[in-house]
Amino acid sequence: MKKYLKRIAIAASVLCNVILGGEQSQTFSARNRAWQKRNMPNLVWLIDLICGKEHCSQCYAYWLIRKNKW
Repeated sequence: MKKYLKRIAIAASVLCNVILGGEQSQTFSARNRAWQKRNMPNLVWLIDLICGKEHCSQCYAYWLIRKNKW
């Protein structure tokens, strides 16, 4: 059940990101980390506070690997 809920949360994050104009299959956390790297306004500090230290960085790295941009 825990794994199922985690997958639902990830899907909701991707959906939220796409609705807000983000790239396909990118989570909201990964998008905020990308914004942080470009010195744009972001919520990395809040997301990392809620989800754990370096959460956004890990999501961003995973997204880069999946998109073959690394």
